[in-house]
Amino acid sequence: MSEIFVGIWKNAPIWVWPLFFVLLAIGLFAMKTRNSSIVPYFFYPLFGLTAANSLMGLVHVPTSWIIFACFYMVGLAMAFRWQDGLILEKKDWTMRLQGDKITIIILMLIFFSNFVNGVFEAVAPQVLNTLLYTVTFGGLIGLCSGSFTGRALRVVTLGDRGAVTSV
Repeated sequence: MSEIFVGIWKNAPIWVWPLFFVLLAIGLFAMKTRNSSIVPYFFYPLFGLTAANSLMGLVHVPTSWIIFACFYMVGLAMAFRWQDGLILEKKDWTMRLQGDKITIIILMLIFFSNFVNGVFEAVAPQVLNTLLYTVTFGGLIGLCSGSFTGRALRVVTLGDRGAVTSV
């Protein structure tokens, strides 16, 4: 079993580890209540593109895209509602956000699912040919990717919101 982990450590592309730590830092930062510009949210839907290459590599290409699209819409709808609760205050191009743990979970799910996909491609490519893997991978990536688009849509469509005050 340890040979597998040593092989993964030695054979993973060098850029994987800095990417992991950058995503981890972003996720940890998102756990704190903070002030933010809305500009980065315009780029959130691009996270959905990270899956395109991996989905094209699967045998069941039409099925993977259908599953991806369905779960993308579910993630979009869920995150649109959820993001509303995180926005404490919004004025023009800035907002105050409540910290959350979901962001780090979603980032790590995207990272590790793509990482596992790469490991399967190198070690057990026959797994990539199964319909179960296609549905699982496409659904997970779609749900996570859609969540970023839903969050972005909520931030962009929300008008100015004053700070919540206690009565």
